[in-house]
Amino acid sequence: MGCQDFFLLIRILLDHIPNAFQQDVQGLTIEEKVGIMLYRLGHGTSYYTVGHVFNVGKATAYQVSKSVVQAILEALQDSTIIFPAADNVEKWAEIKESFRLRQGLRDIIGAIDGTHIPIIPPANDQWNAYVNRKGWHSIVFQCIFDAHTNFCNVYGGLPGSIHDSCVFRKSQIGQDLINGVERFPADCLLIGVSGYSSRLPILLPSRNPHNEEGAHFNNIHSSTRYENFWKN
Repeated sequence: MGCQDFFLLIRILLDHIPNAFQQDVQGLTIEEKVGIMLYRLGHGTSYYTVGHVFNVGKATAYQVSKSVVQAILEALQDSTIIFPAADNVEKWAEIKESFRLRQGLRDIIGAIDGTHIPIIPPANDQWNAYVNRKGWHSIVFQCIFDAHTNFCNVYGGLPGSIHDSCVFRKSQIGQDLINGVERFPADCLLIGVSGYSSRLPILLPSRNPHNEEGAHFNNIHSSTRYENFWKN
């Protein structure tokens, strides 16, 4: 994160919840608190190490990181990651058009995929529940994003060994779609990888393309959903 974004985040937090960042008994400023949180999330290191870097105790590093994350969620969750209402016809039409302009696929209103966030191996993970299919420890998130790679729905925090399809079934949007609850217009589709069920309103790639048309469709499909772009 650059300096400009760092201070923008601080201004947003102060505008939304100014009382949450009054100087505490440790004498930490809001800049120091946000810095502690960003260092912890950016490096994935222990709270002991974070505390050593910022000259605070391990418990303080933990409490500060937790409180800043909660403050960010409180300030931004209702204005930043938004899945439009099902009856917002104009917004869905705008999203569909932005996806169509990418590779020509029509009626797409979101790309859905899973991503793994590396974590330090939990001490009590005796069954290796957090070891993903690539062999490292992680938690898994399901994300839906628009044609401009803006996140509009996020669910997760589950152990890395859990398959994307299981994460989908546990998510609210997954349960709604499985149970026939209208989350977007009936003529709209999400676009996703082959791990999702073909019975859902999700456009999947061809599993085993046997001709040029099938291979071409898969290339368009991959490009439309920005394969691997937003995970970096």
